[in-house]
Amino acid sequence: MPAFTIPRRVMLMTAVSAAVIMGDSMIYNVLPSRVEAFGVSVGLVGVLLSANRVVRLASNSLAAWALERFGIVAPLTVAIVIAIGTTAAYGVGRGFAVLVAARVLWGIAFSVFRLTGYMVVIEESRDSNRGRIMGFFTSGVRSGSIFGVLAGGLLFDVAGKTASFLVMAGFGLLALPAVAGLHRRSDDEPRALAAASSTMPPSVSPHSDATTRDRTDGKRKWLWNVLVSPVPELSVGERRRVLTLCFTYFCFHLVMNGVLVGSLGYLLSQRLPSGATILGVALGIATLNGFLISTRWIAGLAAPFFGYLGDRHGREKIVAGAIPICVIGLALLAIPETFGAAVVWLPLAFGAVAAAITALDSTIGGLAPPRRRARVMSRYATWQDVGSAIGPLAAYAVIGFASLTLVYLTGAAVLVMALAVFLTVFRLSAQDRTSGVIGT
Repeated sequence: MPAFTIPRRVMLMTAVSAAVIMGDSMIYNVLPSRVEAFGVSVGLVGVLLSANRVVRLASNSLAAWALERFGIVAPLTVAIVIAIGTTAAYGVGRGFAVLVAARVLWGIAFSVFRLTGYMVVIEESRDSNRGRIMGFFTSGVRSGSIFGVLAGGLLFDVAGKTASFLVMAGFGLLALPAVAGLHRRSDDEPRALAAASSTMPPSVSPHSDATTRDRTDGKRKWLWNVLVSPVPELSVGERRRVLTLCFTYFCFHLVMNGVLVGSLGYLLSQRLPSGATILGVALGIATLNGFLISTRWIAGLAAPFFGYLGDRHGREKIVAGAIPICVIGLALLAIPETFGAAVVWLPLAFGAVAAAITALDSTIGGLAPPRRRARVMSRYATWQDVGSAIGPLAAYAVIGFASLTLVYLTGAAVLVMALAVFLTVFRLSAQDRTSGVIGT
């Protein structure tokens, strides 16, 4: 991969996101394993760990509104302060009420961090290098998560709950000075942009006379607005591509990051009730599960390379190649006799997920109109949150009356459907663009 320069604003935003995410990543490690230290019952752990995802279904739109109205600096500063406070609350607070409030507030703050990161990368990149720069941002944030899990867990064991979380909150303080460096002139005019977008000519307004006259057309536009956000500047073909990217993103998070990651430990306990011995070393279920899941995070560190491949060879090809790799992994997991091969294949599948998500992030960033980036990217992020939230719930609901074989085969079928839709839409889009060039 040839050397390339990371824009200063992207580096600063990556550092900010990595610093503030450490406390959240740490809670995923220490809360399930040391639940008694937090003063809650085991049955409430799942509620606490999912509360931040549930609130993001609403807070993504709130973050988009705040960024459009106030620019980047003010909402990001507030979000950093919230993140510092929630991390400190994990350390000094006890009981469900305190912790669930902290998780909800963190979910709101994360909506701002994620959306701001997307916007900074899009603003500072071109189509020829967007994949690499998006990959740098993704891998940098992932590094913060890994540090939070590993160092946070060690600090928790050595220094205790309060001290360890306060140290992680201290890292968040380091993010505050970096915010000033993210300022750009366009941040002085967010209200002007909002006003401009709300005073567009009637011919492109979502509430045009044609919509009033044609009830069917009005319902269709309303549905498009719900699925991809109000973006009247985009043509029907462009909206179709945005929706396809959102749906593919949803399927990856539903199946690979929701169903698979959420049920992998249960699968290991069923297939290997006594653990496993690898190279003469006995491994427990928790250790093996932790190793397999950690490969998902480690694969994310290669996102700049995946982005380079997409920039050079085509992002659609990356997505189209990644889905079959994931489908093979799910099929191997579904068959008890091929379980060993599945364990070997899983790291490759997690790498494919990281490559595909980097490609999807970069592609939709190029489609989002400058004045609608916050809206488009917030709706895109909501598709992710919906998939991640319902994936584990759907998996364990099915496990109650069927086997994991059915769960994984169904997940594979969902990804095959996503691949078919993706290839169809982007092939048609390529044909439309070719026809347009010939027609001129």
